[in-house]
Amino acid sequence: MANSKNLVSNGVRITGIGHYLPERIVTNDEIRPRLKYPEMHPAEKAVIGNIGVTERRRANEKETAQFMAAETSKMILKDAGKKAEDVDLFILANWTDRLYLPDLAPQASKLAGTSNSLAFDISTACTGFVHGVQMASAFLSSGKFKTALVIGSERFSVRTKMNGYGEFTAGDAAAGVLLEYTGNKEFGIIDSFLKDDGDLSKIIELGPGPNFYIKSYPELVTNAADLTLSAMDGLLKKNNVALEDIDWVIPHPGTDVVVQDVLKRTKFPKEKILFNFERVGNTSAASIPIALSEYYYKGIVKKGDLILSPAVGAGFYWGGLLYRL
Repeated sequence: MANSKNLVSNGVRITGIGHYLPERIVTNDEIRPRLKYPEMHPAEKAVIGNIGVTERRRANEKETAQFMAAETSKMILKDAGKKAEDVDLFILANWTDRLYLPDLAPQASKLAGTSNSLAFDISTACTGFVHGVQMASAFLSSGKFKTALVIGSERFSVRTKMNGYGEFTAGDAAAGVLLEYTGNKEFGIIDSFLKDDGDLSKIIELGPGPNFYIKSYPELVTNAADLTLSAMDGLLKKNNVALEDIDWVIPHPGTDVVVQDVLKRTKFPKEKILFNFERVGNTSAASIPIALSEYYYKGIVKKGDLILSPAVGAGFYWGGLLYRL
């Protein structure tokens, strides 16, 4: 295996990190009395498992996807030591609040004060952060842009039927990073990929319009766990990186069943895998950056650490990032 210190990035580095959690905390004890059925349906049990979440956040009327993204951007820019007008690109990953028109990103950008940026939405569900970072890297590598905000901002609760067991897993939050083209090949995005498979598109569904709820099928679990592990193995093999070279794995969690299957089958030691799933639930495109941000501000994840972040999402998409912070 190659020495991880010799890994070469594309010169695009994460220079700022931040997140936003809605004010309201919802505990399991608050949800249980509202459940329509006392027992979980076997199909739900196959997807949700033992829940694995003790609390999650719920956005209020003020805490829109745009608002949460704007608040996140302020934290990110403060960490990076940048001003809002320094941002050239504002990519917002969101599927829970999508409209035909207009995009949410320009509204979030206005709230954030990033008046010089080109702002637009992307929507690849739970792989949104991977997608956004990969896309921003391409823009920044072109030489036409120097700085990019990539933020996942989701209100999973509005796409989950309340009074059902799915409410236990769904969380609202926003999180993201500032990417800059520094030209320094020692730090930054070493590799990224995103793939899709239309044959798997029906294992997670959502109808059109504002009043439809997500529906997952049992086949989701096997595919999500398999492709999460495949993304991890693929990035290691392609870049000739050994398990012990990776400082942290920060994956998208999905559901408790997926989490437990990945933990059971991965070769990585459990202490290297960072989740905050039990406290925030599945926050979709915000899941990876919110864990990155929380552990970064706790001083656990540090600049210079080598990180692997796999994700799977409805579509069906899977991919991952290998990066040195």
